[in-house]
Amino acid sequence: MADTLMELLERLRSDLRVRHLIPSAIFSADDDPGKPSPALIDLALRSAAAASSIDLTNLNQRLAQPPFYPGVWPGEHYKLLAGIVKVMNPKLVIEVGTATGLSALALKQFLSPSARVVTFDIVPWREYPDRVLNEHDFEDGRLQQFVGDLTNRAVASQYKELLNDADFVFIDAAKDGRMEFELLESLSSVGLRDGALLMFDDIRFIEMLYVWRSLTFPKMDLTSFGHWSGTGLALWTQSKRWSSF
Repeated sequence: MADTLMELLERLRSDLRVRHLIPSAIFSADDDPGKPSPALIDLALRSAAAASSIDLTNLNQRLAQPPFYPGVWPGEHYKLLAGIVKVMNPKLVIEVGTATGLSALALKQFLSPSARVVTFDIVPWREYPDRVLNEHDFEDGRLQQFVGDLTNRAVASQYKELLNDADFVFIDAAKDGRMEFELLESLSSVGLRDGALLMFDDIRFIEMLYVWRSLTFPKMDLTSFGHWSGTGLALWTQSKRWSSF
């Protein structure tokens, strides 16, 4: 009798000595509704090249024990986030999902002096388990957290001017395949500027496959240079949409 999928996955995990394994799927590229544009390909290549020489040892030191994720590249997205910032030189980065704060710090480290990162979460950073943020990180005003759920259109509307000004939006929240559609609809209701860069985490999760595939924005799977569970870049275009449930 053929192995069940879960039995196969467990055997792979054991035989290959994999620390963490999740089921996923692969799709043909020729019929994808969102093809990467030349501008997106150029940005991705330059950002990956920049990431290769970035040192985030200072962020590793914030962790109590390994794995020291900011130093892992490729395989984690911290250096790629920093590489994108170096290449784009954005004035405003929006992060959806603060969590421990490592991503926010990676984004902030290479910002220009006049730029800032604004991170959103439903949990205040001081209350998040295993947080790496401290009060000093916010003192210069280049990092700010707002507590609120941007999937709620009423909440998003409170930050309309802020969201309109975003150059780069990093989406690293629920990854349940529904929150992302709600967030996209919410962002659409307040308006992002054409050409704003979106980065989605964990696009290879089963729950995220439909979300990523359905995007008709110019997009590119950059997993080999980002997070092993999936990193996707997309350029927001008002005329393009997505197919939700």
